[in-house]
Amino acid sequence: MPAPPFLVLENNEKPTGLCIDIWGKIADSLGSSYTFVEKDEQLLLSDLEKHELDLTIIPLTITPERMRKFYFSQPFFITTLSIATNANDNDQVKTFLHNFFSVGFFKIIGLLFFIILVFGFLVWFFEHRKNKKHFRKGIKGLMDGIWWSAVTMTTVGYGDIAPTSFWGRFFATIWMFTAVIIISSFTATISSALTVNSIKNNIDNINDLREVRVATIRGSSSADYLRNNKILFIEYERIEDALNDLSHEKIQAFVYDKAIIEYYLSKKQYQSVLTSIALSANKEYFCFASTNESLIHKINPFLIDVLESTDWNLMLKKYNLGED
Repeated sequence: MPAPPFLVLENNEKPTGLCIDIWGKIADSLGSSYTFVEKDEQLLLSDLEKHELDLTIIPLTITPERMRKFYFSQPFFITTLSIATNANDNDQVKTFLHNFFSVGFFKIIGLLFFIILVFGFLVWFFEHRKNKKHFRKGIKGLMDGIWWSAVTMTTVGYGDIAPTSFWGRFFATIWMFTAVIIISSFTATISSALTVNSIKNNIDNINDLREVRVATIRGSSSADYLRNNKILFIEYERIEDALNDLSHEKIQAFVYDKAIIEYYLSKKQYQSVLTSIALSANKEYFCFASTNESLIHKINPFLIDVLESTDWNLMLKKYNLGED
């Protein structure tokens, strides 16, 4: 299973990546021959548990469940989980304008004008025969009623138009009291329509994930993390599929290992579209794993030699990695 930049498999070429380089040095020191076998992570762990494989060099993270099944090497890289999200989510001006011209917003405005029209028509209907000075006949008079209704609702109170008949004042009184409630409710609803998407999509921490559509990789430690935090999520088989759906806003957040996410986000097709936020409270330790305890004991000294060698920083730099 590819996990760039630790394990890179492209165009049927030989596997490359930091894990390949580390293992190459360890194998040279051990004087051991080896054969690479490519497998899906779930199948790989199953075959490892059945002793059909000797060792996995994918960047496997330590979990309590895995520790009951496998022996782990000295960690060779420490990272955190990270949340990949749409880069435009934090653009408040763009989000505001997008919501301002949304269908939902115009529905609210349309309903508001409809209510103004209804009360404007009712007052005009009872006034235009007896109060021709303020409420004229025909379409002009109807516009007078709408103008009065809007002015009354907003409590501007110009006084240029006022009902004088019993029924005109009756409906005017109803409108005055109800308009106070209506305008307050509509103001809150309009504000919500303009900002709710911004609030939901502005992901800063783990708690924000409860309000959005979240995804991760099937069987990964990030899936365990989300499950333990009682966050609903969708599982993908491939990172590329998840990031493509994220960039097309089919999901709002993708949770996975920070180093791997940042490798993908450095690619041209994602640079201006996606961004990431580290979950610094959660550490991820990348290790090799085996069911053979003696093999892990043999590997560990040579692995530490690699980590303490002068070549280690060059190896990290080669794959644009830095110690977290």
